[in-house]
Amino acid sequence: MENNKIRFLGMHKKSHEQWLDTLSQSNYLDEDVDNYNQGPLIEKLQNKVARLLGKEDALFFHKGTIAQLTALKVAAEKSNCHTTILHPKSHIVFDEQDAYKHVTGLNGILVGSPDKPFVHEDLININEKVGSLVVELPLRRSGFILTDWDDLIHIKKWCQDHNCHFHMDGARLWESTYFYKRSLSEISELFDSVYVSLYKGIGAIGGSLLAGDKDFIEKCKVWRSRLGGDAWTQFPSVITALDGLTNTLPEIDSWVKRAHEVANEISKIDGIKVNRPQTNGFLIYLEGDLDELNSIADSLTDTLGISLFNSFFKTKNPNMQAAEVQIGKDSNLISNSEINTYFSKLVNGKNSLLK
Repeated sequence: MENNKIRFLGMHKKSHEQWLDTLSQSNYLDEDVDNYNQGPLIEKLQNKVARLLGKEDALFFHKGTIAQLTALKVAAEKSNCHTTILHPKSHIVFDEQDAYKHVTGLNGILVGSPDKPFVHEDLININEKVGSLVVELPLRRSGFILTDWDDLIHIKKWCQDHNCHFHMDGARLWESTYFYKRSLSEISELFDSVYVSLYKGIGAIGGSLLAGDKDFIEKCKVWRSRLGGDAWTQFPSVITALDGLTNTLPEIDSWVKRAHEVANEISKIDGIKVNRPQTNGFLIYLEGDLDELNSIADSLTDTLGISLFNSFFKTKNPNMQAAEVQIGKDSNLISNSEINTYFSKLVNGKNSLLK
């Protein structure tokens, strides 16, 4: 089935035509185009996000990897310590090929087990000087799990006691407020700096922001340039980000509520294990051969015209496969009944292969 005829439960690729149509409907088309991170829309975006996060200032980056490398490098220079604490399943470690080591020369102390965020007790035996500590909210690769609020407070206290910069990888911070029952600024207040993505929940073409106090953000500007962050223009990302903050951000709590509904629907089906959602994303587990499960899933997507996850991936158990289910902007186009039908057919198709 053609991609534009498939309905997606979560975030998905858009065609050039769809992106151009989105841009054509923006209220910001008459504004001046940005140039090397300068321009009225860049300033408007930075100021808006700084206010949302309760920080003094914010800085636009075309790529989140550059934003976080910048944050850790500036924190290292400030403390004269190039050691940072990270979770082994964090995006910085797991998805960026250790760029923090090879590009900025930082050393990492990896803390925590693969299936959950680290807690403040995990820091007790760290005796060496540390320049920064990173908490990812939520920890995506462990199943979109959020650190308990009390642990965040204790970790903040540990950082204060050790003169350590406390940084949030908040790529999915927008989706985390429902769980904490706190505002973006209340959560961000615990951290010295916050990175947020603009293309995930917000739905922009790309981009990210780094927020913190004015002195910290000012020091980040030179490292943004050194790391290749001064793009000629980023107007498509900036325009769609501003529109997303206005139109999409207020919807995100409803995605989390829908994630609970969907998880409950899937849990009714024998043979599928479902993790309880904390954000708009959660993991499901199903026994079977990886390639066969993905083949059945692809066939169901073509037949039913709905895509409920990207693909199954391996777990420690070779007979148990996992998949990420995420709820996005267009999830209302897929009913709970259709979701139940899809996963029931997936389980039945898997069982038929075993006979």
